[in-house]
Amino acid sequence: MTYKLRLSVFRFDAKCDYLPFYKKHIIQIDGDKTVEQLLAVIKEEDGLFDYPVGKNAAIKIDGKNLFTNVKISNIVSEFGKELTLMPMSTKRAKKDLIVNTDDFYDRFDLIDPFVDSNDKKRFDELVIYHYASDTYLYDDTFQGDGLFLLAYEMTKKHFSQAGDILDLIDNEETGIWLHTNICGKTFPTDFTIEGKINELKSEVLKRRAQA
Repeated sequence: MTYKLRLSVFRFDAKCDYLPFYKKHIIQIDGDKTVEQLLAVIKEEDGLFDYPVGKNAAIKIDGKNLFTNVKISNIVSEFGKELTLMPMSTKRAKKDLIVNTDDFYDRFDLIDPFVDSNDKKRFDELVIYHYASDTYLYDDTFQGDGLFLLAYEMTKKHFSQAGDILDLIDNEETGIWLHTNICGKTFPTDFTIEGKINELKSEVLKRRAQA
């Protein structure tokens, strides 16, 4: 099925723009195409437009962070045919829908001593959760839900390092206690996330009690 989409697309160049603006596009596209392919069509219409590419490329549509490999048919089912396309974080916007993710990868540096080199690939897949947090919007020192979700998995994978990982996220100023519910902040919604975060909190409290 072909859909006629009415788009408002965030535009901003950190090198020369003071404020962002939104550009309108009306695009017809097959429902089996992906968001990445939709962005490529926008690029054909406007060669100055930039967007993230690659395996873990992600943007925000109507307030929810998602990877660009999602099919258009699924987007229309969830959001309709009038869509607002933005970067995952407007305050980290570098060029249009491209975000400077240096702060996200700084979080991996915190846990790097306790995991192995292959675990960074898993961390790459958690980027949408880092920028989905309401806490992060107000405090960019927050360790982030991407780190917490990786910590959850790593305490099970690297059991001998579990204590160190729990100590890392048990930080009253930047850690897991500042987490706010991100259910519904990403698409598709992962309803297991809050359970994982709560399990981590319980493990941190147990470690405190044993200290």
